[in-house]
Amino acid sequence: MKLLGVALLAAGLLAGCSGGEESAKTDQKQQDIREMVNDYSKGKVKGHNASITSHELIIAKGEGDKQVIDLSEEEFFVSIAPYEDQTHP
Repeated sequence: MKLLGVALLAAGLLAGCSGGEESAKTDQKQQDIREMVNDYSKGKVKGHNASITSHELIIAKGEGDKQVIDLSEEEFFVSIAPYEDQTHP
C-alpha cells in the first residue's frame, strides 16, 4: 500500500512539473510580442512597417516580404486613435 502511495505521489509531482517549461516559453513569447507592439507604436523600430489586427501582428519587411505573428487567444489588441472632427480622412 505504501508503494502505491509513493508511486501516485511521484506521478503527481512529475505531472505537475511537466507543463511549467512550456508555459514559461509561451508567457515569454507573449511578453516579447507585447514589447514589439509597444516599440512599433512608439516609432522605435525603423526600416519596416507593422500593422496589427485584433488577432495578429503583421510586419512588412520589404516588397512582398511580411511576417505574421499570431496573438494568443486569451489576448487581443485594441487601438484607439484620437480625432478632432472625424475618425477617417
